[in-house]
Amino acid sequence: MEIVCDTSFLMVLCYDPVKNLDSLESRFGKLTWLIHPETVNELSQLERSAGIKRSKIAGLSLTIIKKQIENGNFKFLDENHLKGTLKRNESNLTVDSVLLNLAIEKKNPMATIDKELMRRALKKGVDVITLKNNKIIYAHSRPRSNLNQSKASP
Repeated sequence: MEIVCDTSFLMVLCYDPVKNLDSLESRFGKLTWLIHPETVNELSQLERSAGIKRSKIAGLSLTIIKKQIENGNFKFLDENHLKGTLKRNESNLTVDSVLLNLAIEKKNPMATIDKELMRRALKKGVDVITLKNNKIIYAHSRPRSNLNQSKASP
């Protein structure tokens, strides 16, 4: 399963050990984290201009992303992958909006820890992967109906 990642999620994923990632893989198959060029730009900017801790985490994230792309666990979305998608500079969108539109177009879940972006994604019908206490949480965009539930007769 391919997952669109935002910057904040990648920083946590690369910095803190995440529990129960295996359970997500056993449920959905091999996970491939999609890395948008705008996300790399944000990490590079954070590495240069953020405080000491965030700057180091951003640098570590960039290093891990590069290694994981080589290993096939992460996938950098180049121009060939992004044909037909809205670009930030063309349409005056925020990075979050670009990532959300990408998730909608590709019909992939989105990984974020940003509460507002989570709310927007779920509202648009995009499943969300987030973290709580370093555990992966998978939130479905639509509530599932319980087919086994029987109605009581009057």
